[in-house]
Amino acid sequence: MFAERWIYDFIIYLYAFSILFSFADLLHRNRRSEKISYLFLGIVWLIQTAVFILVVLNWWPKQLPFWIDAFFIYSWILVSFTLVMHLVYRMPVYYFLANLMGFVVLVLNLFFVRHPSAAFEYLLLTELVFIHVTIAMMSYAAFSLACISGGLYLVSNHLLKEKKWNRLLRILPSLDRLESFSVWSVVAGAVFLLISVLLGIIYGYQTVGNRLWLDPKLWGTFWVMILYGWIIWQWTRTRLTGRRLAWWSSLSFLSILLNYFITRTGVSFHQWF
Repeated sequence: MFAERWIYDFIIYLYAFSILFSFADLLHRNRRSEKISYLFLGIVWLIQTAVFILVVLNWWPKQLPFWIDAFFIYSWILVSFTLVMHLVYRMPVYYFLANLMGFVVLVLNLFFVRHPSAAFEYLLLTELVFIHVTIAMMSYAAFSLACISGGLYLVSNHLLKEKKWNRLLRILPSLDRLESFSVWSVVAGAVFLLISVLLGIIYGYQTVGNRLWLDPKLWGTFWVMILYGWIIWQWTRTRLTGRRLAWWSSLSFLSILLNYFITRTGVSFHQWF
């Protein structure tokens, strides 16, 4: 199943990484992040264009349905305009928001069920939840790395203050490197979590409808997003650096653990998590 529809996964992951690097460039101007984001989005555009041509010419494989509808056309035009506008005039905020909007529209085009076959509906939703969970795991992995970096920062800072020039201190990275790795891990985790939530909401509406909003796991995830979003906001305003940033990066991981335990209570439909 997944082998037949690998291109769906490939497009979504490319788009997700494009959003990640565009957000990193938005927070801290970096030509490398900008170029990587632009490259990923360019590949997405090339795939969309190739698919459009193949479907129109009736050369697209029948076993891999791909709808050329208003969502697809809108997504393709949005990606095209985003690429051209960013090439002509660099506007990080515009580029990031347009990128995020295009991602949502493309996901709706790929995974919003409109086929009468129950088997095909199951195929689409299974694929969607697979990508949703995968990106959520990438988010949690990034937050875990931020927690580890924050913890190592606190250990290294303590050893330096106490002037304990032992072997542990010598093998630890510098404080600047640990702080940088911690904050950018938080940024990556926040972006991946946002993307995962968007995919999860689309999946939830097609499976449980409005009961989606009764799931405590969803509200717990919103709390995690707000918490890490606050950390990023405070960091951009230079109010959260050094030891304070390390403490927040480490302790905030408790919200991830708490949100996970919600899934084990039986009151959430996230039993597959």
